[in-house]
Amino acid sequence: MNDLIKALNAGKRRGYEERREIDGAAFLYQYAIKKQENLYYTYFFSINESQMDVIEDDENEEIQTFPSFDEALSYLINRGAVLEKFSTIKNTLPF
Repeated sequence: MNDLIKALNAGKRRGYEERREIDGAAFLYQYAIKKQENLYYTYFFSINESQMDVIEDDENEEIQTFPSFDEALSYLINRGAVLEKFSTIKNTLPF
């Protein structure tokens, strides 16, 4: 966790993307966090992969702002994120 805090304090974004199977359907999940001007911004995205062609209709995308690292991390964990998976983001995200 110290590496994550160091990266965020250095102005870097961290996150990851994964696919999960739920009740026989494949879902894409994305999680990210960044620190900017002493606030923590989180990004959460999920979609049923079978609905990717109509992404605007069936997506779940949220960007939230938190005053503390612990609150931001708690939000992402409650959305299903795994702290140990956070690393350098390879894909482009909205923030």
